[in-house]
Amino acid sequence: MAATPTPDFTVSDENKKEVAAHIVPAMMQTFRAMSSDRVATADDLIDTLSLCIASLLENDTHITTPKHTKDAMQSIETFVRRWARRLRDERPSPDAPSFLMRSIEQYRAELAEIEAQGDSQA
Repeated sequence: MAATPTPDFTVSDENKKEVAAHIVPAMMQTFRAMSSDRVATADDLIDTLSLCIASLLENDTHITTPKHTKDAMQSIETFVRRWARRLRDERPSPDAPSFLMRSIEQYRAELAEIEAQGDSQA
């Protein structure tokens, strides 16, 4: 990451959105199951995603100096801002369902379908 001045993207944004649309609702469901209050907070989700990012940085052999770390952190901020702006701009109106809400609905529909398939095979 820090060794290249421009992003090294190899996966389409649409594919990334498909993955995010599955990962975040799955994390939420998992955290609700782990929490004594049956609640998944945004702070817990963001902290876990930050852990994932930090593990990638820790493993990156190109990040060897504090400057490299600073550059990598700036890249991460740029990526987050890009997605926040893009998701906001893609939303038809402020009262339309967010990307996350649509993802949760899709995730629940997929789980219901899997459950129904299991019931029909039993």
